[in-house]
Amino acid sequence: MGFLNILKAVTGKKMKDVKETLTQGKREAIDTSLPLQIHLGSSLVLDQTPFLIHGEAITQPKPGAESLVFAYGRMELGEALVHRFYLESSDDPDQKSVLQVVVGEGIEECRLFAALDEVYPESADEWDFWIGEADGYIGLPAFEDKEGRPYERVWGDGEGRIAPSEITETLYLDRFGENTATVTHASMLYGRWIDEESEMAEFILISREEHTDGAALIELSSGIDVIPESITVKY
Repeated sequence: MGFLNILKAVTGKKMKDVKETLTQGKREAIDTSLPLQIHLGSSLVLDQTPFLIHGEAITQPKPGAESLVFAYGRMELGEALVHRFYLESSDDPDQKSVLQVVVGEGIEECRLFAALDEVYPESADEWDFWIGEADGYIGLPAFEDKEGRPYERVWGDGEGRIAPSEITETLYLDRFGENTATVTHASMLYGRWIDEESEMAEFILISREEHTDGAALIELSSGIDVIPESITVKY
């Protein structure tokens, strides 16, 4: 069960069902002190400006007028915490994305991701193509998408392959931590300039993912940086 399948599984709940969890008794919620005061059930208004300026140069679709937070993921990254807010567009329930906020002494990164593709290798050779220790695709110095756009490796220096970064995400599907899942990521980040003068970049995150249910796959998603102050949290 990958990024897209996580979203499909969780969104068996309708928006109203998520909002109803806000009133479940007096139990302590796990999402009361998260960045930007976002919590499960929050409605976010995301800045449309990058999409209006750069148009089709950005791979992922423009966000809808509002997005509902229907799941929340948390990962430890050294001294920092990575918060992942899984979003569903109010304009199109099939349009899903993830707002990733990295917090150290303050907010160090705020990036919006959308899934591009999922690959389910069926043999040892297919897995070796992606994660082989010598020349697996995840970790090579460069990546090229299906449209032939080149991306350069962001994490790590040097000419050869670098092993993917491994990290475990705990995914919370309700505000009280009663329904959780675990996803183990082995990832590499790549990037390209959309507009170098304005420092507008697009990223591709490629990950081998292993899930609580034993499923394993390769996940590809695109991301752009967003300004935290440009995000409106309606409730």
